[in-house]
Amino acid sequence: MRSLVDTTIDILIKYPLCNRCLGRLHANLGRGLDNAERGKALKTYIIMELHRRILEGDNSAPEILRLLAPNIKFPLQSLLNALKISIDGETLNEMKKCFICNDTIDEIIDLYSKRIAQHILETARKSFLIGVVVPNDILERENSIVKEYRIKYWESIKRELKREIGKRVQQITNVNVDFDKPDTIYIVDLVHNLIKMESPSLLIFGYYLKLGRNISQNIWTKDHESKKYPLSIEDAAKYASSIVNANDVALHIAGREDVDVRVLGSGRPLVIEFKNPLKRSISLSELENTLNNFSRWIKFRIVMSVSREFISRLKQSASTSFKIYRAIVLTENPIDSNKIVELEHYFKGLIIQQRTPLRILRRKRDTVRRKKVFSVKILQLAPNLFEAFIKCEGGLYVKELINGDNGRTSPSFSEFLGTQAKCLELDVLYVHEYI
Repeated sequence: MRSLVDTTIDILIKYPLCNRCLGRLHANLGRGLDNAERGKALKTYIIMELHRRILEGDNSAPEILRLLAPNIKFPLQSLLNALKISIDGETLNEMKKCFICNDTIDEIIDLYSKRIAQHILETARKSFLIGVVVPNDILERENSIVKEYRIKYWESIKRELKREIGKRVQQITNVNVDFDKPDTIYIVDLVHNLIKMESPSLLIFGYYLKLGRNISQNIWTKDHESKKYPLSIEDAAKYASSIVNANDVALHIAGREDVDVRVLGSGRPLVIEFKNPLKRSISLSELENTLNNFSRWIKFRIVMSVSREFISRLKQSASTSFKIYRAIVLTENPIDSNKIVELEHYFKGLIIQQRTPLRILRRKRDTVRRKKVFSVKILQLAPNLFEAFIKCEGGLYVKELINGDNGRTSPSFSEFLGTQAKCLELDVLYVHEYI
């Protein structure tokens, strides 16, 4: 295995590299140096090592030093003169530009650090984060050296730029980098030579209630124009986005319910994502009041701001938690009260097999799911009408549990009762989440 010094000599004979781009090829070796210092140290040591070899009679060293001279980007004229190694003066004076960055990396760090620092100071930002978009040709040139010489301890120019610009901005402004919840993300776009500013999404956890029917979670449109349903949870979220001057919203909800299903009781958990908000300090009570002022048919309880990792836990909990529903059920034939008692006992703890319901088969693949009914409690209202309280696993299609969906759900209320049963009304009373 060739030594680090010999590998670096081979690289510099073939490629002219500035101090930073050379140092970055060995960025994960040593501590306490930035890449510019690391690269300069490597070049200094190489020159000293070649000088030693020449003094000790290594006949190949003078030629190596002569080949290195145009690419090492280091003052060598006095040493070459002392060793009587001749080289074209113009070649040495007009050293080639860095193969990777074209001698621009220090200028980039200085220019964009000052621009970003000025904006932070002018707008009183409390924290920031740096992102960088690097032209593909620069990345490809860097990767070609890494692959050719099988370099193991390098870092990318993109990573160095993010770190060095961030450090410089922090020194100028005394404002800290925040990797989790920065006020502003500054994207240095070197492809178009500009700075883009983004504010990380504001994620707010809470619960919503639907006090009426024909209210969707998201906005549905017909023919990409008029709304299919007059109200949605998304409508309310968009209405409240003005509080933080967000340019868009997204909903992350624990499960779904049909538009004709009310959500009562404790409500359904959700996270409202306010995208690119200009304002990050927010009163949760003010947000809750604004949401609740949107419509008397939709109400919210806002709990706290959360991280993005919280969203994945919320989504996962939707299929593992339990829910309680209230259903008004009409049967084709009258049902004896004893049969009602038998239904309660039969479905307690029962596993239901459900194929994807026919009503949603056009937008979901046909599959079979197994879901558990924990309990059913029934209040008979008339010989062919009853109220059912159903506690079941998340993801169970309750309407199909009742009507059987032409045998695609089994067992079902219709199958057990021996007569067709139909869900007239359905309400979500409780959603339990494990978060």
